[in-house]
Amino acid sequence: MNKWKFKLVLILTILGTIGIIALIPYSMTTLQTSELIPEGISLSFVMTVNTIAQVIQLFVMVLIGVRLQDRVGLGAPISDGFVYGKEVPKISGKWMLIGVVGSVIGSLAVILLDVFVYTPNIEMPSGQVTETIWWQGVLASLYGGITEELMLRLFVMTLIVWIIAVIFKKDKNSIPKSVYFTAIVLTALLFGLGHLPATAQVFGELTTILVVRALVLNGLLGLWFGYLYWKKGLEYAMIAHFSADIFLHVIFASIVG
Repeated sequence: MNKWKFKLVLILTILGTIGIIALIPYSMTTLQTSELIPEGISLSFVMTVNTIAQVIQLFVMVLIGVRLQDRVGLGAPISDGFVYGKEVPKISGKWMLIGVVGSVIGSLAVILLDVFVYTPNIEMPSGQVTETIWWQGVLASLYGGITEELMLRLFVMTLIVWIIAVIFKKDKNSIPKSVYFTAIVLTALLFGLGHLPATAQVFGELTTILVVRALVLNGLLGLWFGYLYWKKGLEYAMIAHFSADIFLHVIFASIVG
């Protein structure tokens, strides 16, 4: 039964649930003027139902991700060590710093691309931006750093590597680097594609440049997080993702706000 690592699954699900709950203030602020909420249904009700659905979905994703990690040579070594009393790998301050610095550089690249490449070539909608408070951005960063990494790296990326490995009959010791790179890129693209409905809602349409913008701006940093997950472990990807969101949603938002 330990092969399913239910204790680790439960702890990671609880952490991810904290991220889901932390996102609520940010979401309620941004959805106040949204046309996605049907008339006559309260925002609180929608958020409650959505939260419950997300927690259930998260549990299933974490369960599958943890089950498949060992089979493809991926993992959350620090968490695994603490939970099961194993020898915890030495936490690399150097790689933690590299992860954070890489995230800040990636965040700057995202901002510069949007400001100088995409924004000049698209008609920005008026009255669509809802200002959030800085602490809401901090809480939302917990969702990005914890919950999204559990969903995207632990589940999606791990699953993609496993599927490709099964197709080509590879075990974790013989999976080529190209498989991991493919999974990193596909996971980032899928995350970008997941933002297309929101992009269509904001702009009222989906043009080629808007699709490319959504894929690039939302997927670029995912390449870095995926690399960290592969090479160092899920915890390093989480710290990097949290750092990027703090820079984008708190520091940069405060500067331009």
